[in-house]
Amino acid sequence: MKRQTKTATVLTALARTACTSTTVPSDTPIKTVAVAEIPPVPSGLLVEYERPERPAGGSPEQLLNHAVRYGGYYRKLEIQIEGWQNWHTKGRLKHD
Repeated sequence: MKRQTKTATVLTALARTACTSTTVPSDTPIKTVAVAEIPPVPSGLLVEYERPERPAGGSPEQLLNHAVRYGGYYRKLEIQIEGWQNWHTKGRLKHD
């Protein structure tokens, strides 16, 4: 017999012996654990905003235009972070 076949035979014999020698199927109480329900994530929280490129030059007009674009980008991130915090609080309070 191959080694794997012998091992399988021995394990089968042990399992049958264990099953026939036990009168009570299980003395260990089965505990069920509640699974946490995660609230659905709004699609707006999953958006990846593209960071504005650096200005090509250093003229005041280019810097101001970049500041405006970067400010808009930063504001979108602030709103998104606030949304994640609200989502987390909403889910946490539901389970407390």
